[in-house]
Amino acid sequence: MPPMKRLVFFLILLISATGCAPTFDYANLDRLLQAGDCVGTQEMLKTRQKDYGSHAQLLYHLDCAMIHYQCGDLVKAAAELNEADEMAQRLWTKSISAGAASFLVNDLIVDYPGEDFERALINLFSAFTYIRQGSYENALVECRKLNTLLTEYNTQYETKNVYKEDALGRYISGILSEMDGEYSDAYIYYYEALKAYRDYNTAYGTPTPPSLYEDLVRVAGPADRLKEAREIATSYTGKVPTAKKTRSMGRIVYIHINGKAPKKIENKFTHMGPTGPISIAFPQYVTFPVGCSDSSLVLSDESGQKITTQATLAEDISRIAVKNLNDRKARIWAKTITRAVAKQVAVHAAAKAVEKEQGEFAGLLAQIAGQVAASATETADTRCWRTLPGEIYIASRFVKPGEYSASAATCAETDTYLETVHVKAGQTVFVFNNTIY
Repeated sequence: MPPMKRLVFFLILLISATGCAPTFDYANLDRLLQAGDCVGTQEMLKTRQKDYGSHAQLLYHLDCAMIHYQCGDLVKAAAELNEADEMAQRLWTKSISAGAASFLVNDLIVDYPGEDFERALINLFSAFTYIRQGSYENALVECRKLNTLLTEYNTQYETKNVYKEDALGRYISGILSEMDGEYSDAYIYYYEALKAYRDYNTAYGTPTPPSLYEDLVRVAGPADRLKEAREIATSYTGKVPTAKKTRSMGRIVYIHINGKAPKKIENKFTHMGPTGPISIAFPQYVTFPVGCSDSSLVLSDESGQKITTQATLAEDISRIAVKNLNDRKARIWAKTITRAVAKQVAVHAAAKAVEKEQGEFAGLLAQIAGQVAASATETADTRCWRTLPGEIYIASRFVKPGEYSASAATCAETDTYLETVHVKAGQTVFVFNNTIY
């Protein structure tokens, strides 16, 4: 092939290997969700699947799952989450096996496998979906899968991620195990959650929910680990009801998803070299301000008496996302620089071939054209799960058996009614609140 044709072929190959980011209209999706238009939102997703592109179909299933979840179509939400879970595992395994070869291509031309925390949250929201359906055994399976997956992911990295265990997933596992009368398992899950929250506090500024200390000490009695539990929870000075006392009471667990998860944008540096621009592009997260960061569960009994329980931040998804991306920044940089160097080597070789055949000036023009094309086609992978909440709150309260009107107290002046719950002795009931939009 003649040198000039070789250069043209290289430029075409370079452009074709760049890929395109999804063009899905999230602004319109947000407007529909803010208006509470579930029918319009679901119709939009159904007709705009192609806008995600062939390499970001995981995001399509994740968005479908969250829309169905928020709109109360739990059967469809569970099905989409299951589809996403299987797809994410398959794509992650594929990305690991690709190894060094993937360093030479732009991420946008390969299937998006999801960030580690995104794949883990598939299981957490699957657990929430099953809990809302009353399928507690399936919910516990999802929580177990969550932490197993995080351990598996982290073993693949030389530099470990901070997000190696999901504290809220552990906590929910403990609650579900306690519901089933498995006190030893519940104790272990509460203990693991307590350890994970200590890491959360250091990495994300997320404190340990006070109710977790109470739960750990309470189940320690029937688990025959009371002395150990009191040594672990020495910093907690609150009153802990005994397991015997709580058997005659009911428990209400409040889970509040709030705000919007961050989105990725491109951060691109361009350096002007002697023969043209050299660019390096990498993703970074931008976070959205949370309108209200206060949440309480308000229970009104049949006599009208109110019981208010302050919820605490249990999962700061925004901070987890930012820290998770920072943890793998070195891996991103290595891949980006390797790809940039490979492009420059290819451009230089093609330009030298042109220079040899057509002279020094033609070779210089070929070098400049190649570097401009290489710079223009250097783009960051900004794909991410945009329909996630930014944070999750939790509260737990033991109450006398009976009927309660459950409301949410946030920064608004009036309480927001959620649902009416019937609580029996020894029963745990979950109440969910959603203020993503």
